[in-house]
Amino acid sequence: MYRKIFALAMASGLACGAFAQEASADTAVAKQKGINHWSLGVKGGVNYMKNAPYADLDRTLSGTINGQFGVFTEATFNPRWGLGLGYTFAINNQGGEAGYPSWDGKKHEIDLVSSFNISNIVSPYRRAGLQKLNVFINPGILCAIGTWENAENLIQYYEVEDTKVSMGLTTRGAIEYNVSNYVAVGLEGGLNWYAREYCPMLRRSYSADANLTVRYKFGGERNIRNIAWVDYAPKCEVPDLTPILEEQKRQCEELTSKLEEQIVNQNVAINKLQQQIKFTQDSLDRHIRATREAVKYVPTKEEDEIIKTAFAQLEFESSKAIIKQASYSSLDGLAMLLKSHPEWSVILKGYTDNSGNAAKNLQLSKDRAASVKNYLINKGVSAANIQSQGYGSANPIASNSTLDGRAKNRRVEIELFSK
Repeated sequence: MYRKIFALAMASGLACGAFAQEASADTAVAKQKGINHWSLGVKGGVNYMKNAPYADLDRTLSGTINGQFGVFTEATFNPRWGLGLGYTFAINNQGGEAGYPSWDGKKHEIDLVSSFNISNIVSPYRRAGLQKLNVFINPGILCAIGTWENAENLIQYYEVEDTKVSMGLTTRGAIEYNVSNYVAVGLEGGLNWYAREYCPMLRRSYSADANLTVRYKFGGERNIRNIAWVDYAPKCEVPDLTPILEEQKRQCEELTSKLEEQIVNQNVAINKLQQQIKFTQDSLDRHIRATREAVKYVPTKEEDEIIKTAFAQLEFESSKAIIKQASYSSLDGLAMLLKSHPEWSVILKGYTDNSGNAAKNLQLSKDRAASVKNYLINKGVSAANIQSQGYGSANPIASNSTLDGRAKNRRVEIELFSK
């Protein structure tokens, strides 16, 4: 049985240790502030003891209600926890029932309790008016010394001792109101359990009591029991983060805007660089085409037939560079051939016979070659692919002494080159 008491006492000690660890740092602060931790009080009320009899009694004896009073002191370490020591004197007179003896009993009880302020634990930041009213739970251990008189009434039944000592456990609850900084009044109730026979003829006892209490708090307003938890350990207020978040949002938007502007500028620079690359590439291609040595192209049989037909049927008005309409169809065939081969470059060469003024003949040969060029361009051939030149009466292909020979010398020839 004593092992159970020891185990419960250890559990209570561990619980107190958790609060003591918190109190150790807090009391250091409290000492710096000059806070007082002590209080002293008196109490008075009634107790009720329920008896469990020896085995040879055929029924349980009825409990009795008697008066009691006591004193107590407490060291309150912080607004949530303290340690108290109390003494109680109680009358335990028992009346005889059904022929069993009665006696005049007295009890001296010393208890050591841990005092937990439930109000400050559950609702530490309640309103100032409610902070004067507190609820306590006080578990602990006790030592009870029982004495009685009229022992002659007991001897005829049992051999008994005049005094017995018993250890036990107690659980007390209290409601206390701070009337002033120095005085508090309260109502206390408790349940007690005793490990061995406490009174004569009894194997074990249970008791309950109720008391009115008056407590004096040393130090007045500096006493720890007058300090609310919100003042002892101020509530940690969460700062308003809105301005910080707004500033971070503004900075993020500003940075995003700068990055977007940089991206736009980079895209513009990339596009400009791409245009410069394209321009450089085109210039390089043009330069390569311009400097590349032209290779004379030998047309196929079908291509040669179209070319010969076009120039065999080519006729101009007399002494003019105007192409006769009868030559259009054959030139159209030549234009279609040239359009199908954009890789060709063309040189048109104009000639005349030796009749008349040589200067006029030279200009006429240039004009007639140019007329053929313009006709082909109008039919869709690229102008960049055609050149025209005039040589007058140079390079005759027949004798100028005959009419037929002079007709053959009045001609336009074509040369094809592959790019």
